[in-house]
Amino acid sequence: MLRKFIFFIILSLSVGVGVIHLGRPIAYSQDTPYIQAGVIETIRDKDYLTVLFDTTPDKDMYYIYSGDKIIGNISSLKEIPEISSKKRYLCNYSLLKDEFRKILRPGLDIVIVLIDKEIDKELRKNIYTDSPSYKTEIISPIDKREMVLIPEGDFFMGCSYCNDDEFPEHREFLGDYYIDKFEVSNNDYKVFADIKGRDYPEYWKDQMDKKNNFLNLYFASLPVIVTYYEAEDYASWAGKRLPSEIEWEKAARFPEAKEKTGQRTLYSWGNKFKDGISNTEEFWSSDKVGQNLKKKIMEKYGLAKTEKGYIPVEMYEKEALSYYGVANLDGNALEWTNSWYKGYSESDKISNKYGEQYKVIKGGSYFLSKNDARITSRKIGGSPNLYKDRIAGFRCVKSVSESDKE
Repeated sequence: MLRKFIFFIILSLSVGVGVIHLGRPIAYSQDTPYIQAGVIETIRDKDYLTVLFDTTPDKDMYYIYSGDKIIGNISSLKEIPEISSKKRYLCNYSLLKDEFRKILRPGLDIVIVLIDKEIDKELRKNIYTDSPSYKTEIISPIDKREMVLIPEGDFFMGCSYCNDDEFPEHREFLGDYYIDKFEVSNNDYKVFADIKGRDYPEYWKDQMDKKNNFLNLYFASLPVIVTYYEAEDYASWAGKRLPSEIEWEKAARFPEAKEKTGQRTLYSWGNKFKDGISNTEEFWSSDKVGQNLKKKIMEKYGLAKTEKGYIPVEMYEKEALSYYGVANLDGNALEWTNSWYKGYSESDKISNKYGEQYKVIKGGSYFLSKNDARITSRKIGGSPNLYKDRIAGFRCVKSVSESDKE
């Protein structure tokens, strides 16, 4: 027994994942090795629950463990400040099968699966079989916007030959979820602001009449640019959430089976940049670049010409859609994620900006070059703070539910 206990401690330290849950034993089996990170405190409405951690969680996703199997995962961790030795977080949860709702309850363990590639691969193969079939596109019920299914599976995230904070390229796995096909527009945000009594963004002033209607459809259709907490407020109202960095990047990349060795997808359509199909700095280099898309914009909105800037969220070239059918991931507006700007767990790169001050921003924009439009590129938002930095737009995600089944 002593030798086995020492082995567990050495294995835990060698993989560098988390801290042992003090006062409780490390649960371990040959089929599902894990380290306990927390425990479910309460089950909430709309696929939310609260979790008690012993230490500040540092992962984007943890697993829910019941008895002898993993039944789901949690993400979008948001701390609930309180005076206690425990760390209390509100989390979004997703179950691998709807039938697992019967066994979801307070007291279940929240765990980290030990990083053993062979065990992890086998585990995922076992627990994700017989998954239900979900609709590939839905209309979300509250904000009435199109959402696209991102099916469960592995994908490569990051880039081993790009910027330091993108290192290294590594494999990730996510279950099924939906993401907005388009960025949230000014008009979408106005509907929310009017219903909830929120202030309009300051830059709208010259674009509205005395009755607070937009002066033209073109401006109403542009992506809204807001602070992180304004974006989070909208997502909560819509019954959704902001995507984690992993969720955003998976929606932009090819699934692992479609990747080519040495030719990973740096843009949503492939490895090499194409002029004229995404709204980046290059798109405005001359009237001839992106001529087809510019013409469609002018015809739809009655414009004599297009000016450098954001374009309506639903305007795109079909070849610029991601593998799953998501638009404008490589350009137009930068997009908020709910992930803190930290180094990847597999990286030894150090930055004084890492921590819980800045949120990761993904995507390209009309004022950035093609290098910054890479889907692996990571920008940061939150200066001077997340309440004031109006730097990016956003789109939302949501977990799959029973009503989404085909």
